Amino acid sequence: MNLLIIAPIMLPFLFAIIGTKVLFKGEKTRNIYAISVVSLNLLVLIGVLYMGGGQIHILKINPLIDIYFKVDKLGVLFSLLASILWIFTTFYSSVYMDHEGKQERFFIFFILTLGVTLGIAFSGNLFTLYIFYELLTLATFPLVIHAGSKEALYSGRKYLIYSFGGATLALLGMILLFSISNNLNFVEGGVLGAITIDNPKLMLTIFMVMFIGFGVKAAIVPFHSWLPAAMVAPTPVSSLLHAVAVVKSGIFVLVRICYFVFGADVIRTIHGNTYIGILVFLTILLGSLLALHQENLKKRLAYSTVSQLGYIVLGIILLNEDALIGGLLHLVNHAVIKITLFFCVGAIYFMTHKKNIDEIKGIGKQMPVTMWCFGIASISLIGIPPTNAFVSKWYLALGGLSENKIIFPIILLVSALLTAAYLLPIVVTAFFHAEEKKDIKKLDPPPRMLIPIVLLTGIVVFLGLFPNLILHYIQGIVENIV
Repeated sequence: MNLLIIAPIMLPFLFAIIGTKVLFKGEKTRNIYAISVVSLNLLVLIGVLYMGGGQIHILKINPLIDIYFKVDKLGVLFSLLASILWIFTTFYSSVYMDHEGKQERFFIFFILTLGVTLGIAFSGNLFTLYIFYELLTLATFPLVIHAGSKEALYSGRKYLIYSFGGATLALLGMILLFSISNNLNFVEGGVLGAITIDNPKLMLTIFMVMFIGFGVKAAIVPFHSWLPAAMVAPTPVSSLLHAVAVVKSGIFVLVRICYFVFGADVIRTIHGNTYIGILVFLTILLGSLLALHQENLKKRLAYSTVSQLGYIVLGIILLNEDALIGGLLHLVNHAVIKITLFFCVGAIYFMTHKKNIDEIKGIGKQMPVTMWCFGIASISLIGIPPTNAFVSKWYLALGGLSENKIIFPIILLVSALLTAAYLLPIVVTAFFHAEEKKDIKKLDPPPRMLIPIVLLTGIVVFLGLFPNLILHYIQGIVENIV
């Protein structure tokens, strides 16, 4: 039974290998294959979770080298979020990738990345997680450099340097931590709670090294510049990088480190949250300010992601229940909102080849469904009630007030105003700066691209009106670890 845990992890690996050997008769066959694989994998995942999950040691040589998988509530949340959004992205990619070329290679690494992401979700210790964390870099690198242009190769090198540099720091921290704890398993509340801290400065150093190392993929300032550079990748890749696979894996690992390895009490004792808090303020505000100065639509959304990830990290390092609820809720809400925004921008480029804001004057009349969806997602990201991001930001503000620091809600409010300042002009330009034309050609994308956009927008609205479904589940996660 426990062996079934690895089924949703290994199936994408298996189907990716099969995909390299099969000569697809045509584009339709290849698309059906990709859609079938990710859909089947979601069904297998749901089946495994329905049967109760469990845990399994695949290979244990010693307490450090131990490949160990375990299903817990946090892993379930992340795995379902990734698997569901992967299906939307597959349908969208089946059309979008027509003008990018090299679809077979794209879908092989695309499917492979799903398996790696689920491996991160169900890792039972830091060693296993680290292996899949490194595999994530290798699996997504061909997607980043998909175009093969000079710019793409430069961005790919930057991505590798940042990712492997961060991973090296993380590995150093893991080795130092293991020398003290002799245990890298994930335990609710942290494994260090029972250990007497004789050297707080050493423990702080280990925490900072690990947090920053793993935080590179979470695009924490000043280690964020790989993310906007990666926008040279096709839009479906950008969507995955920003909404699910890479940056959310980074966030997921930070939650594991803080609440399943160190524990909130230890982090408070060594004042680790104080030092990380400085980086978080920079991430939230600098990301928003840099987004304001981007004319390229994808780059504006990229810097927006940097800022929004800062919200989630803020929820992690405040070390109280309300804040962590807000952080995990924003992890879900931001994923759904940002993938919608990227799909809309990708649809604009696919249909018109326009990339910049000043080029899309009046496009709201040509692409009404696409731009209405973009507008709804933008309002949600700003956090205007009763949208889904408002709920998560509300809990983040409560978490800040719980620490008796008014600065946290003020930062959130300022950032919300900046979010409005860089998103609403896109909507205004699209709908209100049009030249009067009698014959307006409709340019909304084909159904396989448009339907995912509309459905995701519906999910964004639903999560705002009915947040309790996910909120109660997240509360169940948080009450056991803070």
